Amino acid sequence: MILVVSLDIFSFRSSVAGSLTYTSSGFHNTSGVLMKKWFGVLFVVGFVPGLLSAQDGVATLTLEYCYEQVYQNYPAADKADIQREITDLNRRIAQSGWYPDVQISGSTSYQSDVIEVPFAAPGTSPPEFSHDHYNLSIDVNQTIFDGGRIESRKTMEEYTGSMELARIETELWSVRHQVGQVYFGILKMQKQQESLELLLDDINEQLGMVQAQVRNGVLLPGDERVLRAEQIRVQQQITEVEAEITSGYRVLSTILGETIPDDTSLSVPELSDMEYRNSDVNRAEYDVFGESILSLDSQKEFVRADKLPSVSAFAKTAYSRPGLDAFDDDLQLYWVVGLRAQWSLTNSMNASKKMEVLESRKQSLNASREAFSRQLQSSLRQIEERIEMLRDQLVTDEEVLELREQITAEKRTQLERGAITSTQYMTELNAENRARVDREIRQILLVQAITEYATQKGVPWN
Repeated sequence: MILVVSLDIFSFRSSVAGSLTYTSSGFHNTSGVLMKKWFGVLFVVGFVPGLLSAQDGVATLTLEYCYEQVYQNYPAADKADIQREITDLNRRIAQSGWYPDVQISGSTSYQSDVIEVPFAAPGTSPPEFSHDHYNLSIDVNQTIFDGGRIESRKTMEEYTGSMELARIETELWSVRHQVGQVYFGILKMQKQQESLELLLDDINEQLGMVQAQVRNGVLLPGDERVLRAEQIRVQQQITEVEAEITSGYRVLSTILGETIPDDTSLSVPELSDMEYRNSDVNRAEYDVFGESILSLDSQKEFVRADKLPSVSAFAKTAYSRPGLDAFDDDLQLYWVVGLRAQWSLTNSMNASKKMEVLESRKQSLNASREAFSRQLQSSLRQIEERIEMLRDQLVTDEEVLELREQITAEKRTQLERGAITSTQYMTELNAENRARVDREIRQILLVQAITEYATQKGVPWN
């Protein structure tokens, strides 16, 4: 059964504490820089009903499923939901600038001395003032005009939130890049294991034949020892490869956050770069650059508001002693309403300088975006050349393997007749095996290069 599903592939460059790479010597942790929007590519996977399936009792894992698990379950994915909540809260805080500001205050004090009136009208006593004072008040301020500060702050929070989401996405893409390296690393090691096991089967078969000829005196005992030594060497190589494969599964399990058994079959993707060769580049870094520039523009609007005055209405009611009537020494209830306008000369003068700084930062971001674009285009061209080279090499690999199989068949016949030694036969058999391994691994390298190309272009997985 063949199922055609949409594979979204993308990559990015973002500073990470460490990354996992695969080389001919195995899996290694390395520090690295691995740098959104959306385009699709058809991902054709054999016998893949979605995520994990069973085939002859063995679970099958697809690359798409690994990507989905990263996006859904990796810790960085939770940060996106948290960031959305933070952005919403910051917008609501900024919006509260339009709400009335209510302040309740109270105080009590005792003064060592008070005003004394040295005179009084005939027949009256001069007023006396208490040493103890009390005040309980409610002040209400309502912004009427703020020059656009509140709206600018809301816009700034929206752009800042979008920028942080884009950065989180680039972090997820870096993890996806690691998953791809581990996934294809395991596939390459499995192909090498298959070739080694075929080689071991062939050695075992020829060893039995050589042992019979040694007993019959056709071949020398040294020929048998050559095959036994080669048998041990190949068994050691198989053990090493099995350990590397197990290590790869352990790393993949850690990244995906679930246990993946060592007998899980990895599906080899079958895809063509022609599906997206002419598509636009859509990298998450462009969203980071874009949202950062928009954030700077909103900051410029906020700074521009410093050139304008702010106007607010205020009201105050209080129950205090003394009150507005200073000659009334009893507790009084009073209220005051009015308008207030504020303007700062210093803020107005500095606004222009702040806007120049923000404009310089914007130009710097534009320069960084242009540099990133050039590096990306260079990387894409290199991958395109690698894809073409691998395709050409696969054609010659087939030719070489066919010739090597013919040579080995001839040498096997000669060995059976006793015309050559086992050493001569093993030389040709190893050459055939290397040719087969080269072809199998190169096929995986081609798929990996095509996947990397789509990743570099910013093709998503969902």
